[in-house]
Amino acid sequence: MKTNNSVEKAEQQFLTKIYNLRQEVERLTSDNHDLKMALLTTAEHGDFITAQLEEVNRQLKLEILERKRSEITLKGVLETISRQKEDLEILTQILTEHGDSIEGELYERCVQANHLATVDALTQLANRRAFDRYLTQQWQKMLRKQLPLSLLICDIDCFKQYNDTYGHLAGDDCLRKIGQIFTESIDSACSLMARYGGEEFAAVLPHTDLEQAIAVVEKIQKAIEQLNIPHARSRVSDRVTLSIGLTCTIPSNGSSPSTLLDEADRLLYQAKQSGRNQCIHQVMELENAL
Repeated sequence: MKTNNSVEKAEQQFLTKIYNLRQEVERLTSDNHDLKMALLTTAEHGDFITAQLEEVNRQLKLEILERKRSEITLKGVLETISRQKEDLEILTQILTEHGDSIEGELYERCVQANHLATVDALTQLANRRAFDRYLTQQWQKMLRKQLPLSLLICDIDCFKQYNDTYGHLAGDDCLRKIGQIFTESIDSACSLMARYGGEEFAAVLPHTDLEQAIAVVEKIQKAIEQLNIPHARSRVSDRVTLSIGLTCTIPSNGSSPSTLLDEADRLLYQAKQSGRNQCIHQVMELENAL
């Protein structure tokens, strides 16, 4: 009886081992399948993964390079700031020790620079830049006060021929003399005489109506006549003469200084087309904007 129980027990243990072995075989089979799938996936996507790794590696290299560049730039900036700080300390020390003399010198240089920026070097009249600025200022001022503003532009007749005949030094001397005539003939403190460009001169005449402006022009023409500068190749006279365009208006909100300037230039052109050595003048009527 005992022998039969021993056999049955041995058989049961054997069956259990067989079952466990089967379970182990199934697990290993499953693991083997998963491993095969993983190997297959790696084989199929290996190039893509490699490319990704290479791109990540490239990006890392770029970041490292950019960091090095930034460090070099930062180092340069810090060195520049350090130098500027030293320069500023030196400048502060100089200003502290010589402040009064430097201030006077700087002021003098500013005055000289302003003079050069606004004055024509040859005639010592205002230059075109100063003329444009002053015309705008006076336009706004006369607009507020509703007072007349006159503007004249003149041109030395046949000046190219004058230069060709007498030379550029004589031409420069002629321009200086014309500029002096303007200075002496226009005595209003608020008027501005300017060398408009080349052989052209201009004048801004605030608080001046057309009749008063004509009187100024006649004074200029008389002074030019008395100056009696020879001009052998002039087509209108044996002496230097001027063609002049003169206009006057009371500024309005609907117009601008360029309107007055264009009108004076048109009248100058008309004077030249009509035979030169004369002044064409006209009041310009402007309408106020609603």
